[in-house]
Amino acid sequence: MPKYYEDNYCRELDTVISGVIREGDACYLRFEDTIFYAQGGGQKSDRGTIILDGREYRMLKCVKDENGDPVHLSDIPDPEALTGRPVHLVLDWDFRYRQMKLHTCLHIMHLLIEKQIGHGIENPLVADIEESFAYNKYPNSVVSSVDMPAVEREMNELFQTDTEVLTYADENDARYRYWKCGESVIPCGGIHVHRLSEIGRIRLTPHAKKGKMTVRVELA
Repeated sequence: MPKYYEDNYCRELDTVISGVIREGDACYLRFEDTIFYAQGGGQKSDRGTIILDGREYRMLKCVKDENGDPVHLSDIPDPEALTGRPVHLVLDWDFRYRQMKLHTCLHIMHLLIEKQIGHGIENPLVADIEESFAYNKYPNSVVSSVDMPAVEREMNELFQTDTEVLTYADENDARYRYWKCGESVIPCGGIHVHRLSEIGRIRLTPHAKKGKMTVRVELA
């Protein structure tokens, strides 16, 4: 299990380059362990720094290989000669923390929309997390009756509470993970804040176009 699942608040890590994967012109580094989240589920890849022999290099993107393991694209020259070398990883924490907050917001927003409607609804057509905002996109026919200002108010009330957020692996298959808040459980392989109070206030902006409604959430 990568370090980012064991402790998603870990910001630095000493590890070793365990291999290199070439894909076309790109070389991806594999580490014995990593704090860099591999993009997926709408959540962006982490960013950060790889320190090798006292020099700093950019960690440009972390993705999953065919086995679901994280591999890392960097600007280190000649990476194919580096297997077995020790490195120090430093996370771009500000970017990661915003991603964690916004990802949690999307789940809470979806649950409160379902609460207003009075029953479960299909997953959003699109769920995406950008630099400073995130959004879910729904068929307008599903959410047109939802009072979005009321959803915003309830989200902001919840984010004043110390409600715990948990993420964990499936007991039978660690490739599958879940998000849990209160009594609600959602399949999710992302990473999140530990408590809702970390999020602070948010703003919701709904926008309907061509039969679809995009509900955007921003950290206030």
